[in-house]
Amino acid sequence: MVEMPELTPEYFEILTVRELRKVGLEVSELRTQRRTTLPAPEQGYLLDLKGVVSRPPWRRHVLIGCRRQEVAVRRADVESFKGHFREFGADAGILFATAPYEPDALAAAQDGSVVLLRVTDGRTAFDTSGWGTPGHYPAWLPAYCAQVVDRDVSGQLRYQLLESGQGDVIVDQLRAPEERKG
Repeated sequence: MVEMPELTPEYFEILTVRELRKVGLEVSELRTQRRTTLPAPEQGYLLDLKGVVSRPPWRRHVLIGCRRQEVAVRRADVESFKGHFREFGADAGILFATAPYEPDALAAAQDGSVVLLRVTDGRTAFDTSGWGTPGHYPAWLPAYCAQVVDRDVSGQLRYQLLESGQGDVIVDQLRAPEERKG
C-alpha cells in the first residue's frame, strides 16, 4: 500500500487552493492569519488563511480554515471560526476539516455564510465516487480530495466530492444574504 503524504500546514494550504481553483474559483491575496496546535482530544492543528475568492464579477474576502484533527467538528468549532471573521476582515468563510462534521456544525455554518468541506484521502474519494472500479486507482488520483458537506433529502449529512465546475456550490453559500438566490 502506498503511504500517504503527511498533511502538514503547508500541504493543507496548497490543497485548499487547488480544490477551490478546481471548481473554477480564483484565489488571491492569501495570507496566514493564525496557526495553532489543537489540544487533546483533537490532536492536530488549525490554520487560518485570509484571502479573496472570486469568480468575476463576484468577489468575497474570506477566511479559509484548515482543521487537521481526529474528533468530529462541532457547532462550537464553527461558531469559533465565524467569530474570527471581523478580526481578520473577512465577510464569509470556508472551513476544510479532516474529521467528519456533527449535524449541528452544518446548522451553524448555514446560519453564517460558511461553507464546510471535508478532506478525505483520494482512494476513499475514488472508491465512493463511481468514477471507476474500487481498488483500481488511476495514476492521476491526488492523495487528498475535498467533499462538500450538505444534507440529503432526508436531512442527513452528506459528503459529495468537489468536482470541476462546481463553483456555484461554494459561491451560493458565500454570497451575502441580499445577494442569494430566492
